[in-house]
Amino acid sequence: MYPLKIIGLGPGHPDYILPIALKEIAAAEVILCGTRHAESFDASGKEMLFIGKGTPLSELMEKVAKGYQTRKTALVVSGDCGFYSLLTYAKKLVPEKDIVCIPGISSLQYFFAKLAISWEDARLLSLHGRDQDLAAALAENKKLGILTDKNNNTAFIAGILQTAGCENSILYVGEELSYPNEKITRLTVAEALTYQEEGLAVVVVINE
Repeated sequence: MYPLKIIGLGPGHPDYILPIALKEIAAAEVILCGTRHAESFDASGKEMLFIGKGTPLSELMEKVAKGYQTRKTALVVSGDCGFYSLLTYAKKLVPEKDIVCIPGISSLQYFFAKLAISWEDARLLSLHGRDQDLAAALAENKKLGILTDKNNNTAFIAGILQTAGCENSILYVGEELSYPNEKITRLTVAEALTYQEEGLAVVVVINE
């Protein structure tokens, strides 16, 4: 019987995929991942289950749960497998003893490094499809690393900062991190109120 492997792919660019992740991906017979993930590795000869291609994630995960013991199966996720990935979901369907995690470089880890800012004292959170008490997090922390989505974006974060009276805070916005068209922007709260990123972004707030 095989374990279920959950593999962190890193921030996106192949240069940031750990060698052990590539080794485990190469060994897998069945892979569940996003379509963009598959651009970073050789998927030939594997059964690919793509998230967001019409089949509900719940059905894909049920298929994985039924078949991982007889076919080498991997869930390939963005960043690190332990930070807002499919690990929590998988543990609802698969016994924890049957799960093996391969860590990766998270987009926040990558972004803090690009900014040359330490992150051991940062509050990390995700607004990607999630409701969080951002105002409380801003009030309690001087440094935040935030995953965003289409609605909970840079301008939304800036609005919370403005309402909370954090006018002197600085926002760093990372777009297409690790890719050739990577874009990093430093904004004041006033500037961020009207900023429009092209896709999903990672935001670091230094709350002065």
